Amino acid sequence: MKKEMHCESCLMPIKTRDDLITVWAFFKVRPYHRSCYENSLKGAALFVGNQPINGFSGNFTALVAFILAWIPLFKDVTWGLTVVCVFIVLMRLYSFIRFEKRLPL
Repeated sequence: MKKEMHCESCLMPIKTRDDLITVWAFFKVRPYHRSCYENSLKGAALFVGNQPINGFSGNFTALVAFILAWIPLFKDVTWGLTVVCVFIVLMRLYSFIRFEKRLPL
């Protein structure tokens, strides 16, 4: 039996992937309903990412970060860019495995 996933804001269960928004908030990835995210977290700035990790924007950001992470292998630049890009890709992967994979489409 799968454990239910609950919204961090309203504490109601999240039923589908379409209703799930994952956000990097206070150094932790947290699940929210789409409506709860739009009402309460969208404008927050302190220790809260304004952009969801999942969805089109999160996928696009992870793809660009994955491509940029390879630049230091071919150019003579610092590895700081790679560290940030790998972190972004790992956060997207963690969000998928931890939250999205457990929910039906």
